[in-house]
Amino acid sequence: MKSADGTEWHAEDRPCPVCGSRSSKNVGARGGRAHREGKGVETQVVKCSDCDVFYTHPTLIPESNPYAKEAANEYFHFHDSEQKVVQGEALAAFAEKCLNGPGRMLELGCGRGELLVGAANRGWTSFGVEMTRDFASVSRQHGVQVECSSIEDCKSLDQTYDVILLAAILEHLYDPIESLKRVRNALRPGGLVFIDVPNESSLTMRLGNLYMHARGRDWSINLSPTFSPFHVVGFSPASLRKTLESLGFRIHTLTAPKWGNALGEGSTVSAKLERTALSVVQTLGERIGMGDGITCWAIRE
Repeated sequence: MKSADGTEWHAEDRPCPVCGSRSSKNVGARGGRAHREGKGVETQVVKCSDCDVFYTHPTLIPESNPYAKEAANEYFHFHDSEQKVVQGEALAAFAEKCLNGPGRMLELGCGRGELLVGAANRGWTSFGVEMTRDFASVSRQHGVQVECSSIEDCKSLDQTYDVILLAAILEHLYDPIESLKRVRNALRPGGLVFIDVPNESSLTMRLGNLYMHARGRDWSINLSPTFSPFHVVGFSPASLRKTLESLGFRIHTLTAPKWGNALGEGSTVSAKLERTALSVVQTLGERIGMGDGITCWAIRE
């Protein structure tokens, strides 16, 4: 099969990528026909009956690296580079409080490297792994030492670090458990991992799915998007906590913050109402601990 951007895909009947169970319940269709702009390739989103992890079934596997031709300036067009550097400084400052000073930091999927630039500003020795060549090139221009590789094949995880960042990365991995095992082995005892993922059990997701069903659609808004950058596995706060603890991590902090409103302004009354309703739901979700994202710091035992 082929998506609108020309990417070739094949489908595989895979079990839950976290616990290996084949027991699941259908959540809804996502992508292609089941997308408001017709983007992506249609597949089903399911929720594992044993560990509550969300994943796509069948699993769509790209025949080649779908990011290979991505240009950094286009892909990160809506990202505030300076704000990302500030965020990197804040992450490094938090880690320093736990570790009594700066050390060695690795970011997996480092993009343009802004988080690592922020950490380096505070005295950290920073390293990155990035599979897209143009992204890696921009990171190097920012002074970051980058290995151009997939996370699965990288050699950087054969070394030891004080902190490893997975910011908006875990949801893209076809085998998150194997990658998390490598992350644990690459952290020194007492080292920290930072994970930032969507909250697939957020109030936004739950009410959004009900809204789709109320309109007579078999769609799901979970694992959005099913086109570039392709979310293939998703967690709730409880399932992420359980996964990390099973791999030898101790949760330090775990929160469910509000994210920005991703719906466009729209020109119709219904579009404007949808955007307003989403903002209300997002604000309420954060207040009751069901925000759009999950931000987690965990310690290697």
